[in-house]
Amino acid sequence: MKKTAFILCILLPVAFSSVLLGSGAGTTSENFLKLSQGARAVGMGEAFVGIADDVNAVYWNPAGLSQLTRNQICLMHTSWLVDVNYEYVAYALPLSGIGTFGLYGTFVNAGEIFKTDEDAFGGYIQTNQKASASAFNISLAYAKKFADFLSKDIFLSDMSAGINLNIINETVYTDSGGGVGTNLSLFYYPKYEDYSMGLTVENIGVANNRPSLPSAVKFGLGYRFPFENIMLPFTEEGTFQHPNNNATGSMDIIYYPVEETAKVHVGAEKSWELNKYHTIALRLGYKFGEDLGAVAGITAGLGYRLTTNKDTCFELDYALVPYAELGISNRISITGKFIGPAESHYYEDAKEAAVYYKSGYNLLYQKKFYEALSEFSGCIKRYRKYAPAYVGIGACFLNMGKRELAMEAYAKAMELDPTNQKLRNYLQQFNTRPQAQAGTN
Repeated sequence: MKKTAFILCILLPVAFSSVLLGSGAGTTSENFLKLSQGARAVGMGEAFVGIADDVNAVYWNPAGLSQLTRNQICLMHTSWLVDVNYEYVAYALPLSGIGTFGLYGTFVNAGEIFKTDEDAFGGYIQTNQKASASAFNISLAYAKKFADFLSKDIFLSDMSAGINLNIINETVYTDSGGGVGTNLSLFYYPKYEDYSMGLTVENIGVANNRPSLPSAVKFGLGYRFPFENIMLPFTEEGTFQHPNNNATGSMDIIYYPVEETAKVHVGAEKSWELNKYHTIALRLGYKFGEDLGAVAGITAGLGYRLTTNKDTCFELDYALVPYAELGISNRISITGKFIGPAESHYYEDAKEAAVYYKSGYNLLYQKKFYEALSEFSGCIKRYRKYAPAYVGIGACFLNMGKRELAMEAYAKAMELDPTNQKLRNYLQQFNTRPQAQAGTN
């Protein structure tokens, strides 16, 4: 009796992620869902759960969609391994006061091969019949900020929640199966801070004519900082100096409960604004725990942004992912951002800043300089143009014996309020007194 034989690569949509991403105690299906989306995120070591600040949050962490203030669309093509290609499209629509809706779809095509039969003597005969393999996933998402229905005075107001629904199908020759799953996620990005956190529970659902879905639990951290002075936020100067952040670091911790495997991904991105129209970026990352060896954990990427006006831009991103002896995967994505104000995490609250200033002034009067410094710094985080707070910081540093820092803070106060003649006179008198250097002893 003749038996049908298939070349192994025809099973790629079912097996490739299990092979490349690790196998464990259990068996899962629809593993193409593990293929990372968005060339920017891929170049950053596929560590994006704690960042999730563009349309590709619809894949990485739906709750992150709440950060979007513009319509965004992303298209990506991936030239994967063994002639396998997959396409990805995502769209996000933020609606003020309602939430953000997202949609994405992926399609994987493993191509075609000729079917072979086994003859009576055990030999293989190639036929004219072709066999193919493909898979697709369509996902709908929604995200909402807690601040829309909670008081801003509690920490939960800086949190968002997200959910998406996945409809999945994969076909290998005449065998077809699929499933329905959901992702649940949280995203926390405090006002006036540069760090963020994300948590997702992915692919909770049921499979049809297949093993269980590739469920995963992911926790991510993100941090933004000025690359030229990475340690500035952790220094005393960081209490009153707040340069624009041009670099991002990220880390994802991933656990696959069915396979019983865990991984850690880390990544970084540095951008250079050439002028108001053109920005370039370099990205690097590493995925710890890859089964194909150390080289397979490396990721790298490049990015270019064209800003046509302050609220509209187009981004072209490229990512390179090596898979050791199996070859290299190249991913290219194009993202458009339009209709709405540009995304920003900068908040101003002069009223709240005044509360911190008053507290700092009272502590300064009580000679509690370290405590006062913390309150003045909190004031500046909420309103960076609050000149009296810089005066307060200068006074704290001067009384703490840190004259140079005090002068920097006073100079910032004068920059913001050049009409402050009282401070100008004080500085002139202070610098001409013989005891002016005493504060450094």
